[in-house]
Amino acid sequence: MTDGDIWTARKTLTTLQTDLRAIVARDPEQEVRGMAIPVLDAALGMVRELLGDNPVVTAAGGVISVQTIAEGEPLRASDVLLVVGMFLSALPARPQTA
Repeated sequence: MTDGDIWTARKTLTTLQTDLRAIVARDPEQEVRGMAIPVLDAALGMVRELLGDNPVVTAAGGVISVQTIAEGEPLRASDVLLVVGMFLSALPARPQTA
């Protein structure tokens, strides 16, 4: 895991978090559907690869994926927002530069 990988994952999830907050503010029951699902899965997959042994990441890994969405209940944006926040907290913080 390089600093660049962590920074890229953190930036991607921060953008996703900002967008999800706006969606949830308008409609807390809004579903994530269509082409957003594989994009979401790729963004979360980036963190899964970096932090595969983290229990929070492992627990969410089987819940939010293209396969599980295709087989089951719709995915609410508010649920995804919670997962994104947890994934962000699992990533190491960017080192402070002096």
